[in-house]
Amino acid sequence: MSLVRTVCCLLFILLFAGVSFAQRPGPEFWRKLSCDPEPRTKLEALEDRYTSIVLRGYTRITTTEVRGVRVDAVEMREMGNVARAKGVIVVLREAGGRIQDNRAFIDYEGLDPLLNAIDALTKVDETTTKLAGFEAHYKTLGDLEIRVFRQTSRGTAVQLQTGICDPATTSLTLDDLARFRAMILEAKTRVEDLK
Repeated sequence: MSLVRTVCCLLFILLFAGVSFAQRPGPEFWRKLSCDPEPRTKLEALEDRYTSIVLRGYTRITTTEVRGVRVDAVEMREMGNVARAKGVIVVLREAGGRIQDNRAFIDYEGLDPLLNAIDALTKVDETTTKLAGFEAHYKTLGDLEIRVFRQTSRGTAVQLQTGICDPATTSLTLDDLARFRAMILEAKTRVEDLK
């Protein structure tokens, strides 16, 4: 009786395994998915539109510069539709073995929280914790991450990062972070002038 049960159980398992594999498409139907998640900002949603003409107006912020960082004030809209978004695009250029650009989209509504976070991050130092090291970070919906941390011999350092799968990273000083904040503030002003 136990041999019959074992055989029945094996047949049962094989039957359901075959049914579950039959539900999956073969490799010829697999679609290569993007590493990027679903759009989390209005700008990303417009950027990812299919079968639509999307217009983009932009102004590159050049009054101050930070090595490896580009900031653009941007307005995007879908032609023939009311879909519209404005904000900032931050592009990081990572130099190393290969040059890689990566960008983060920040909607207009996310600019004030970003500016406030930069102000708070610049005040973080060794007095914020009783432990030997410290780190603080802020991340926007569009995957711009700012990280402030203690470097062992040179004091406080800043790191900007954009992207998810192949992130681009740039190291800055606190002075560079202040210049980056000025670039974001200028881009916000440019976007506010749009009607």
